[in-house]
Amino acid sequence: MLDQHQGAEHGAHDSASCDTLYRRPMPGGGYVEVELDAVRATAGDETGKRPHRGRVVMERRVDPGRRYGHRAPIIAELAGDDRDELMSELFRLAQDNAALARSLLRLQAARSRAD
Repeated sequence: MLDQHQGAEHGAHDSASCDTLYRRPMPGGGYVEVELDAVRATAGDETGKRPHRGRVVMERRVDPGRRYGHRAPIIAELAGDDRDELMSELFRLAQDNAALARSLLRLQAARSRAD
């Protein structure tokens, strides 16, 4: 079962703790990525029973110099027990330009309400 993290689209991410599994350029510039958090084993964990977390991030800035010091916004963040199901859903979103645009509009609307 997948759970969408509340407020995921509001924050930036820490790329040091995750692996980029997919990256593609966006039409007009920038990129979209699918990331999977590095899962740390703990005592008593059964293989395959630890929850997995992944996210879709989208950077619209074309100039890499403008990106320096700024993290790409999180478009979606999901968690679940089934890694394949999680990755399938994240890849589906990352490949759907219309869904990315809708998510970005929601993010911008939430930011403008917060201001």
